[in-house]
Amino acid sequence: LLGTLAASFVQCFFLCFTDYGIPASVGGEFDVVATVLYNEMLGSIPDFNRGAVVAMMMLIPSVISIILLKYLERYNVRYNKISQVELKKNPVRDGICAVGSTVILVCVLAIFAVIFVVPLVQEWPYQVHFTLDHVRDVLNDQSLFGVYQNSILVAVCTALVGLLVTYGAALATARSGLNGKLKGVIDAIALVTNTIPGMVIGIAFMLIFSGTPLQNTFPLIILCNVVHYFSTPYLMMRNSLSKLNSSWETTASLMGDNWIKTIVRVVTPNMTSTILEVFSYYFVNAMVTVSAVIFIAGARTMVITTKIKELQYYTKFNEVFVLSLFILGTNILVKIILGYFIKRKEQKEK
Repeated sequence: LLGTLAASFVQCFFLCFTDYGIPASVGGEFDVVATVLYNEMLGSIPDFNRGAVVAMMMLIPSVISIILLKYLERYNVRYNKISQVELKKNPVRDGICAVGSTVILVCVLAIFAVIFVVPLVQEWPYQVHFTLDHVRDVLNDQSLFGVYQNSILVAVCTALVGLLVTYGAALATARSGLNGKLKGVIDAIALVTNTIPGMVIGIAFMLIFSGTPLQNTFPLIILCNVVHYFSTPYLMMRNSLSKLNSSWETTASLMGDNWIKTIVRVVTPNMTSTILEVFSYYFVNAMVTVSAVIFIAGARTMVITTKIKELQYYTKFNEVFVLSLFILGTNILVKIILGYFIKRKEQKEK
């Protein structure tokens, strides 16, 4: 597990170094690279030249991450013979692990408990009696509810487009006779998108499409999300396709079917669970992302996360927590629905 643990450390460091949402909310007067970049690009006195320099600095960990991840791949060992070992019961060990897991779970839930409490009381922490006034205010405010509808639209479209793009890319690398160098290019793109900060991607899209018909439009936000989160869904698809029988295409060609028909009739039905997981991944991340879209969303294409940033500036925390509940509830609902279909599909295959 040395390679996996080291790769996890690299990814955690990279995500913490480039994260914007948490420092912007609780960082106070302490600046990090991400908040400096935001202030340079969208602050009271924007300076795109200085912002571009800061963005280049944020790419330094990306380059280091790519080099380290490529180096750590040599420690990944695949065992052809896997034996199942039944873990014996040990009351002391099981008790310690149970207590540790419970403590971690309680700590995590305690942090998020405020999201459920604040929107449902009159005025935290002075008037703590139950009320739904804040929820009603958000539902009755067309601008706020419209932002929620925008987020749903962007998330669904991102999931659909991202699903098609990642599935096509995975088919090209795992189930086609494409040139090895071209397959390597697709793998390299996946590795690069996994390590480039979302803020840098957002700034790149902002500068490239500035002055074009795509500026401040939903298609641009959707495209940015697809690129930003391409890596993980692509790897999920490629790994699942690699596990399928490699002789299906050969058998189908002998029976008169072409490659496309084989993919549609044979391969895709066996990929249903992974397809639903990829859809879920794209949908959830499109609902919660802020780092990239904050630079390319306009007044009419604002999504919940960018609206929350605006509401934080005006200290409207009741609306912030209600919108956060909308995000959480929507993502949980989607996960439950898709999880049901995935479980049902897996039960049929047994």
